[in-house]
Amino acid sequence: MPRKILVASSNPWSFALAVERELIRRNPDAQIDLVDLFALSARHSPHWRRRDVLLEQANRKIGRFVRPMINGRDVTGDIKLRPKDIPPVLNDLGRLRGYKVGGAAVGLAVLSSITSATTVQEPGTHAQYGAVLPMAWRSAYYSLQAAEVLRDRGYDEIYTFNGRHCYSRPFCDLMGAGARVWRYEQGATGASFVMADSSIHEPDTVARLIRSHPYERAAGEEFYLARLRRAPGDAVNFYVSQQVQGLLPDGAVPGEFVAFFTSSSDEFIAISDTPGFGSFRSQFDAAISIARAAEGAGKRFVLRLHPHLQYKHASWRREWDFAQLTELGAIVIHPGDQADSYAIASAAHCVFTCGSTVGFECTFRGIPNADVGEWVGAKLGAMPHVMNEVEVAAFIAAPALPDDALEGALLYGSYIRRAGTALPELDIGRHPHYARIDGKVVDPLRYGFQRTRDVLTRDRAGAAGVLNGKVMIDPHLADRAKREFNG
Repeated sequence: MPRKILVASSNPWSFALAVERELIRRNPDAQIDLVDLFALSARHSPHWRRRDVLLEQANRKIGRFVRPMINGRDVTGDIKLRPKDIPPVLNDLGRLRGYKVGGAAVGLAVLSSITSATTVQEPGTHAQYGAVLPMAWRSAYYSLQAAEVLRDRGYDEIYTFNGRHCYSRPFCDLMGAGARVWRYEQGATGASFVMADSSIHEPDTVARLIRSHPYERAAGEEFYLARLRRAPGDAVNFYVSQQVQGLLPDGAVPGEFVAFFTSSSDEFIAISDTPGFGSFRSQFDAAISIARAAEGAGKRFVLRLHPHLQYKHASWRREWDFAQLTELGAIVIHPGDQADSYAIASAAHCVFTCGSTVGFECTFRGIPNADVGEWVGAKLGAMPHVMNEVEVAAFIAAPALPDDALEGALLYGSYIRRAGTALPELDIGRHPHYARIDGKVVDPLRYGFQRTRDVLTRDRAGAAGVLNGKVMIDPHLADRAKREFNG
């Protein structure tokens, strides 16, 4: 009996289409079926605007590029969606994290989508999430209904994009009970991909992917050098462009303070089901512990809130009691502050992070740092981790890196620069709307729009929608976020 594979095509992005074609091509001896999850569940989600859905229906990209590749059936028509069977959205949104249906984490799937779409830090309110919440809820249930039809058909493997959001997470959870579910994501460039048979952004999975990938020391070194010199086009400029090089906050004396660099809390839900801060309930709890331990060691505490927060919904503030931190003598650097993150790290007695790239950069520079909780860096040995108040105090008393920490950091840098299997058919072009697969224009409607726009604006040099060689699903996402949350 040949293996049975199901391609669950949920994203009509040129990259996703190219990956699915490549995976089909790599399994010539298997029976390969297709289910169009975009048509069933994803188009109902908040990840696509109504205009985008209409364009996708007109472009028929999954039908044009994936369906002709399979040797089995397109089983999409076997699934009859049942909108009347969808229950009302929970009144108590605090229950979402634990809400499951038949073993599928419907609540986490919804949370992943609504936090990504709104940047509201959980638990938000119905009013804060607005129309995004019922859209994600409906999409998650349609994803669940698709899996209920297909889960007993004897598939050995499933291939799908991402696998954490509302339109695919319930499907993956149910199908995963009897099949191996492979999730793929973009690699180091827009024309490469990585893949794992577990949640692809979980720290354990990422560490495993990094260790299995060919290591290039020079690429790892260049990753950090480009960030430190703020090389044009490097993603780091999005975060540090407002900062004044060398500027320390008032009151921060070199060598006499402990620094804590936070991450954007709303993004944790898209990475892990259980964000791990050790015994600490949140980054704020960790900050209080670090501040007290620093005070006990005769040091000040400097809190660097992630610069990206200035573009996020203001709900992130409810995690923080700044008055309590002030009472402990903390120096709080707010997201838009001009103090230089690199100068702060260089001048600190030691540094703490929660899975931030800052920790890897510190290791590359020889600056003692520790992860609060178990994140990718600690799993690679790039820095130690601290799980409770005792370990925080011990690290401040004697900050040090593991002997092979630099190799762990370079592994990470090499992966970010080189990760992924190449997609030879995919030509991104200088804008995502110009993408071609096997020489064919993927999105004729957007291609024509972009050509017209370029002619009218004479903007022929830009690479909008391409960041550090990676293609953004929404090329204008960053600009829209700045206007909405900073305007």
